[in-house]
Amino acid sequence: MKFDCVLFRSHHSEFMKHCLFALLFLSCLPTYAQEPEPKKSKRTCRIVFPERPNNAPKTVFLFDGKENQRVFLPSMNFSKVISLPKGELTIMMARNEITDLENLPKGAPILKIPETVRDFYILVTPDPVNKNLPVKMNLVNAGDGKLVPGKTLWFNLTKHRIVANLGEGKMMVDPKGWTITNGPIPKSGYYRAEFGYQVEAKGKARRITEQQWWHDANSKHLGFIVPSGGRLPKIFFFRDFR
Repeated sequence: MKFDCVLFRSHHSEFMKHCLFALLFLSCLPTYAQEPEPKKSKRTCRIVFPERPNNAPKTVFLFDGKENQRVFLPSMNFSKVISLPKGELTIMMARNEITDLENLPKGAPILKIPETVRDFYILVTPDPVNKNLPVKMNLVNAGDGKLVPGKTLWFNLTKHRIVANLGEGKMMVDPKGWTITNGPIPKSGYYRAEFGYQVEAKGKARRITEQQWWHDANSKHLGFIVPSGGRLPKIFFFRDFR
């Protein structure tokens, strides 16, 4: 019994040595094998073209100085999510792929993007003067926590002041200005949207429209008020689940 007892202790001692060695080995593993790799920050955007004229192409190429991306110019929705390089950037829109940096298409629309802007929209508007491509690109910055799900970013491209009753809230945006409004109601559902405008920001507000709109509390919203050939401004409203 004495011998058996000593033998048991010997095996137990060897077992503990192996356990300690295994623990020591695991503790020496590099940290990246134990912790998930941090997500890399990206720069993304989407294109929206609420008033696409008949002479504007449906597809174009975005050139960032190195690569071309073929994108669709939607009229009633957003484009696909587009990834772009980080840093200060100038992009060009062209009918065809750009392959010769020494002979860039003259008059092609360009857009400068500051280094700090990483989440944005490209609002495309008609530019009948441009014979190369009759459009203009406008930067709509949605980053820095400005636009979060449930809120709406409004852009007024008219020379009039726009006012609105939106559910439980109100909105006012000056000519060529923008503003962000909270959700019109606490949860997803229908609400009353009533819009008016002050001609050149003066006088009594005139009615544009009154409708029942759907609010999605889990989506970002963008509203664009644009001039039209008629008397009343046009309102375009989009939801983005990005």
